[in-house]
Amino acid sequence: MQNANKNTTKKIFCWALVAICMGTIFYFSSRTSTESSNQSGYFVILFQKIFGNNAITDFIVRKLAHCLEFAGLSFLFNIALFEQTNKIKPFLAILFSSLYAITDEFHQLFVEGRSCKVQDWAIDTFGAIIGAIIFIAIYFIIQKIITCKKSKTD
Repeated sequence: MQNANKNTTKKIFCWALVAICMGTIFYFSSRTSTESSNQSGYFVILFQKIFGNNAITDFIVRKLAHCLEFAGLSFLFNIALFEQTNKIKPFLAILFSSLYAITDEFHQLFVEGRSCKVQDWAIDTFGAIIGAIIFIAIYFIIQKIITCKKSKTD
């Protein structure tokens, strides 16, 4: 019974992390264009030092933020789905992340200075794919370590 409670707590925790990530994305998407620019100011300055002061630098920072947000979301979806089913389900995690990206873009239609762009959805989905690839890589590394440890004890 105690093991079942532990597993349930673990599943709830993993899904809570997914919800927190989604809430964080929602929060950042609810910021007006001016507020968003102010928030990303530090990173823009850093990239300007590296790549120069131009529109491409600002573009890179904003699109990289989109990509990283959804890479993280997909990674967390992968963990939660694995805990729920004990199987890796990267395509489902990518699908859920991509669907959330659609709702995120729609949400931005109602925020001052923001817009709904297919390009941003594609970048978000690309980020979700990256998050899934990272999860799969970590999963197989852990499986390899477990296998090696088992073979050493046998």
